[in-house]
Amino acid sequence: MNNLNKDSILKLLYIPLCVTLFTGCSSDFSENDLAFKDLSHESKLNGSTITLMASSDWVTDAEMQLGTNFEAATGIQVVYDLYTDDIYLDTLFAKLDSDNSPDIFMTQSGLAIKNTYQLDKYAVDLSDEPWMAVYDTFSATETSIDNRNYGMSYFDNTTDYYMIYNKKLLNRAGVTEVPTTYDAFVTMCQKVADTGVIPIYEPMADGWHQTMLFAETGQFLGKSEPGIIEELNENTITFAEIESMKLALEQIQNLALKGYMGKNFATDTYDNAEGYLANGEYAMCMLRPGMINSIISSEMNKGFNKEDFGIMLLPICDNQILNVHPTGPSKYISNTSRNIDAAKLYLQYIATKDSIQYVIDNAYSVNNLPFDLGQVTGHDEVTMEFLNQFDDEESGLVLQDEVTYFNEQWVEISNDIFNMCQGTMSPEDVLKQIDTRRASLAQAANDPAW
Repeated sequence: MNNLNKDSILKLLYIPLCVTLFTGCSSDFSENDLAFKDLSHESKLNGSTITLMASSDWVTDAEMQLGTNFEAATGIQVVYDLYTDDIYLDTLFAKLDSDNSPDIFMTQSGLAIKNTYQLDKYAVDLSDEPWMAVYDTFSATETSIDNRNYGMSYFDNTTDYYMIYNKKLLNRAGVTEVPTTYDAFVTMCQKVADTGVIPIYEPMADGWHQTMLFAETGQFLGKSEPGIIEELNENTITFAEIESMKLALEQIQNLALKGYMGKNFATDTYDNAEGYLANGEYAMCMLRPGMINSIISSEMNKGFNKEDFGIMLLPICDNQILNVHPTGPSKYISNTSRNIDAAKLYLQYIATKDSIQYVIDNAYSVNNLPFDLGQVTGHDEVTMEFLNQFDDEESGLVLQDEVTYFNEQWVEISNDIFNMCQGTMSPEDVLKQIDTRRASLAQAANDPAW
């Protein structure tokens, strides 16, 4: 069971820990050695092409610019093969099982890489790569199988998704205090709606964001019912038997049916979130804190500045436990790749201090990356003030990081929650579907608990 705590994650807000499970901090580590260790092979690798396959939201524009820079430095072209969330995993594993696998592929790190995806059968062992000397120990845990590291998390795991809200719009509605209970949240939403502003921007068309409302508030479960996470993972209880999980979905459904997510959530997309918050049409959305900068820089901004936005928890089931999420989209090299050396060099390149700093400075969703190179993080006072309200007792891992066979069915859960929010599926049915899929995944993995 993952025992990461929130204080450990908060250390990443400043400088990631310089330890790993495998190599420790190398006393003779050199950034130049890291960046150019394999450039002696340049004559062999020059002119080659590597393909990086990922879900479209997992690769930032800043990283793709690094790919352009990498090609200029090495002569190796990087092709980014991006897919929508709903078809990505099926397409990926079909390719991995064929003779057409990508050189680098991405999946979420965490429990599933061993239990379900069995990535040690598909990926190259990266335990001895030079960047391991500066790779964060928590991220290494999540990209490893049996104490061997197969991946590189290239995702900001120092913050998660929280409700970003417009203070001015809430104040205009007479809301002066952040709600900490569900009933108070509903009251706030109604006050906001009465002013002609839609309370919540919830983009469901992409097929992933709506599950955040459930999973990124579900961290209260382990705190409110000690031992229940172990019961789920030992298959001695099901989601459908947990009353708080049913209540959580009922409350999410209620927000949609009351109109607090507007009329267009079925067609709303995540990439439009900052624009709708910038023009004041919507009051809040579950986003990463760095997106506040994207909101105020939007061409749709109606005059709001950074001080006009705040961060709060979504109080489903009166949740006031901070969601901690140390896993994230991670990169793996296919063990059938014909370009393993070139793919390794790409990972070395994006793990240099200059590359990491470039992503932090140019990707709104990234305030830090899990490497210790003395980079300057992008966390602002608003984020730090919010996070510092919570200690370990008030923090917990999100559902997908604690419960087995949950993250693997994210897209399917999103589809069920979408149907639930339209009123065509009940919360009980959503939970039963989650249980059915968990059982199927567990049986395929030969899990003895099933």
